[in-house]
Amino acid sequence: MMTDGVASPRGLCLVAVLAGAFALALANGNPAIAAANQPPQVQISLSDDLVPAPDGFVAVAQKYVTVRTTDLYISPFIWAGKVKNIHLAAGQPVEVLGQPKGYDDWLLVGRNGTGIGYVPRSDLTEAPR
Repeated sequence: MMTDGVASPRGLCLVAVLAGAFALALANGNPAIAAANQPPQVQISLSDDLVPAPDGFVAVAQKYVTVRTTDLYISPFIWAGKVKNIHLAAGQPVEVLGQPKGYDDWLLVGRNGTGIGYVPRSDLTEAPR
């Protein structure tokens, strides 16, 4: 493949073929490659009145604050019921524990590491660093 520090045409061809195969696998949604590009799945304890996300949660590294006063919801589904007696004030920092896998528009917020409700992502913004 290399002679005297110079790549041979055969070696360059092999590299091109491998790069093309990788690109094709990405384009075809290869589950193994797609899984490698996903954030890690995390286990999160939930308060009793919350519905667990059907496919679990993925980690979220960003810190968030609310952009408006918002309610918490019992699930990440459309028309979910609200968590009673808990509201978040505008500008309030929140403890984001994870994102329900497959529900990109929702985040799970918590208190002391336990999920207390789901919040629409549109009601949050990344906290200044």
